[in-house]
Amino acid sequence: METMKRELFELKDLKLLVWELTESVDTLKGQLNLTEQDRIAFEKIVSEKRKLEFLGIRVALKSLLGKDIKIEYDSEGKPYLADRSYQISISHSNQWIAVMAHPKRKAGIDIECPTDKIQKLYRRFLSITEQKELSEGNDIRQLLLAWSAKEAMFKIIGKEALDFANQLRIYPFKVEPTGEMKGQHIPTKIYYQLFYQQTEKYTLVYCLE
Repeated sequence: METMKRELFELKDLKLLVWELTESVDTLKGQLNLTEQDRIAFEKIVSEKRKLEFLGIRVALKSLLGKDIKIEYDSEGKPYLADRSYQISISHSNQWIAVMAHPKRKAGIDIECPTDKIQKLYRRFLSITEQKELSEGNDIRQLLLAWSAKEAMFKIIGKEALDFANQLRIYPFKVEPTGEMKGQHIPTKIYYQLFYQQTEKYTLVYCLE
């Protein structure tokens, strides 16, 4: 039987799990005690891919935290644990799932699979200054990291950061397999330290507030 390939990162109180989802819907479902609310929501899902994401995220969080969890969503669609024991963030791309938890601090995470489509879109999420600083769109790896960094910050900030190009700033950085970046929410002038890992299979960026 195939199982999820996973990578676990723990830094002080931060818990982070990256899984390559290879299991079936039935296998994942067998690892959960779905609440009545989740069961009803799951039965409404038509897409097999969405079913896998729905279950995979819950299995990942259960594995990360060592307990059954119940996910709720706020008015902006941000996920949170019903018991408020941890601040969480979740992300998925193709077969990859990433979940992150911290007992006190707001968390933001994003995972993306490689795509050259980013070169057609980067002007939408990078300011003119950022475009000049970040290879003028020539380095796909750098563009993916910049996009994921802004997604991670957005998951913390919410609707006050909808305009990625004008409300979020990524400062110049070198592309390495792992590293750090600096970002800023321009309206509030709050800075964020972002951490990343980039492999042939995915780009991962996360941060805390």
